[in-house]
Amino acid sequence: MDKKLLKNAAIQSLALMLAVIVLSFAMDRYRAVVISAGSNSGENIARAEELEQAEDLPDNEQNTNDNSKTENDNAPVEDTIDSGFPGLFKDTDKDITDKLGERFIIIKKPAGNIYSITLEDIYISKSIRLTLSGGGILNSSFIGRYYNSSFFAGEPEYTEYPTYETKEDETVETVLVRDYGQDIVHGITITSSPVNEEDEYETEILLELNNVYVHTIIEDEAYYYILLQEPAKVYERILVIDAGHGGKDAGAISKEGHYEKEINLQIVYFLKELLDQEDIKVYYTRLSDDTVYLRPRVQLANSVQCDMFISIHCNSNNVSGPKGTEILYYDTSIGGIDNRRLAKIMSDEISKAIPLKNRGLISKEKEDIYILNKAEVPAALIETGYLSNSHDLDYLLIEENQKAVAQGIYNGIMKAYEEVND
Repeated sequence: MDKKLLKNAAIQSLALMLAVIVLSFAMDRYRAVVISAGSNSGENIARAEELEQAEDLPDNEQNTNDNSKTENDNAPVEDTIDSGFPGLFKDTDKDITDKLGERFIIIKKPAGNIYSITLEDIYISKSIRLTLSGGGILNSSFIGRYYNSSFFAGEPEYTEYPTYETKEDETVETVLVRDYGQDIVHGITITSSPVNEEDEYETEILLELNNVYVHTIIEDEAYYYILLQEPAKVYERILVIDAGHGGKDAGAISKEGHYEKEINLQIVYFLKELLDQEDIKVYYTRLSDDTVYLRPRVQLANSVQCDMFISIHCNSNNVSGPKGTEILYYDTSIGGIDNRRLAKIMSDEISKAIPLKNRGLISKEKEDIYILNKAEVPAALIETGYLSNSHDLDYLLIEENQKAVAQGIYNGIMKAYEEVND
């Protein structure tokens, strides 16, 4: 009987030892959980102390673009003003957040020293690109945002519905539009790569926002705070300059093989040199050979509530006879100056600056020109000359003449501002 009891006790003791070993192994596995810092960065090992602090961090998150959520992971948090922010953001400085107002982003600094942060404003796509150097890795759970008493963290959630996109060639395609509710961030892409063997990384964070903003970065030891302000509340004068076509869309092509998109862009380059000397905030739809659809061009103008939206093009025809400069407009009055008056100013000033024939103003109908139809700000489309006409083409191909066209457009813009101020 005593031998049987001793045998049972030995078995129980052995089982207890095995349980302790298994539990210890499981805890080690938990502390070394793999976290992806972005779809392009591969898998990295998070520091144990980060995991212990990350109360809302999902286990074994594989992709920051995965929209699957745990319950309440992205739901607005009530009473954030009184109770503070949740999870990774509970230690934010209330003195700072109170001063930031109704709209801002918070980024929890990863473990390790942060030596620098830079911000690039990619306003044509309503995005910002942040580059952090020197710190450890992070994922989307480190990014929170506050708007109108609601707080969100992690990947943004959305519902989808179909709409239609008009391309530069006026063809229409169906696209899905996403509704993100109150969340001011509409997409997060994070890419991290090691820079040395001391757990230091360079991390790029691309945030797609709900609108175009002016950004101000504030930091303390644990967080970056990014204040988001509407441009119209920051700048006294705002322009949007549009170089027509670009990228896959060449626009008009002369029989000699010259592309409209290239001439448009050259004129905008010279116009930019002139506008850089003025106290005017200027947004450009493109400053390189990029494909930009019509919708984001006019959405940029509407989003920043610009004073004027000027779109620069070249014309063409099936025959070589037509020549000269035309200004297209919709006969509506928006803001401080009506479109017809803006078109007339542009026509007069360009005519003074260049010798091409002045064909005057062309009033368009509702469905003719997408960007003019959808513009909620004063807008004019400038057809500088006809690429199908050898005289106009020869003129527009010369750099000094492109500068003269830009000077005429610049003079028109400044004249329009004078009239508004008067």
